[in-house]
Amino acid sequence: MTELNHLSVDQKSRRLSDLEVDNRAAEARVLLENSLLKEALNDVYSRAIGTLLTADVGSLTASTAHATMKAVTAVRSQLEQYVTDHKMRQKFSKGGGNG
Repeated sequence: MTELNHLSVDQKSRRLSDLEVDNRAAEARVLLENSLLKEALNDVYSRAIGTLLTADVGSLTASTAHATMKAVTAVRSQLEQYVTDHKMRQKFSKGGGNG
């Protein structure tokens, strides 16, 4: 894996093999179903909402809370995207997207 450290972003974002997509989707599913991770993300998000509700509009505190909410949402969305990518790849590899 150390050889990946010197690759450009384009080289790192190469098309993944079926096995890599399968593995990534399986790991993402485990994380999405992990009750401790769900609780942690929900707690971070909830604290950010609480902070945002009490912060002055336009303050650094409000901006930070909003950024935290966006980050939690982005992590969840990315994990869900890994699962969706896998499902789409399976669907279209089985013949024209009809299955």
